Amino acid sequence: MNNDGSGITRLTDDTSWDSSPAISPDGRLIAFNSGRGGSIGDGQIYIMNIDGTEVTRLTNLEGSNAYPSWDPDGTRIIFARNRGDPTGQEQLYAINIDGSGLTRLSDGMGDDVFPDVSPDGEKIVFTSEREGKFGIFIMNSDGSSVVRLTESLEREGSPDWSPDGTRIAFTSER
Repeated sequence: MNNDGSGITRLTDDTSWDSSPAISPDGRLIAFNSGRGGSIGDGQIYIMNIDGTEVTRLTNLEGSNAYPSWDPDGTRIIFARNRGDPTGQEQLYAINIDGSGLTRLSDGMGDDVFPDVSPDGEKIVFTSEREGKFGIFIMNSDGSSVVRLTESLEREGSPDWSPDGTRIAFTSER
């Protein structure tokens, strides 16, 4: 839709669910997760043109694959993945948009979800339950140097970088 709420256009029409859309930095593509196509587990990452045409399945991985976020150069997508292991924990992964180069980025002792890549591509902010409650964490784009940003007794999540990379918005139950 347009930024004034007009021109709402349906882009997908599948019998399954589609969620978590993320527009590519150049505005040509949308990454999203979906249960379509007999997905293994709880969903896979797909890419389509901004007008909803040419839907392409990016991942074909066991478990849940969700919450895509684009690198600023548009060549890689960061997402949360539950490999279907007994702990049920989600970790962050990166994959090239051609489906190659799957790389695990996080290894926390709790769910790591809702990644958002900084505008310069150097950092990833995300929500994690690694210390017993959901808080906001940041790490380098290669998964190193994880640091907790928020200290609260309340649940926090859904971080999002400002366009200039100087601030992070997030939800909190404070």
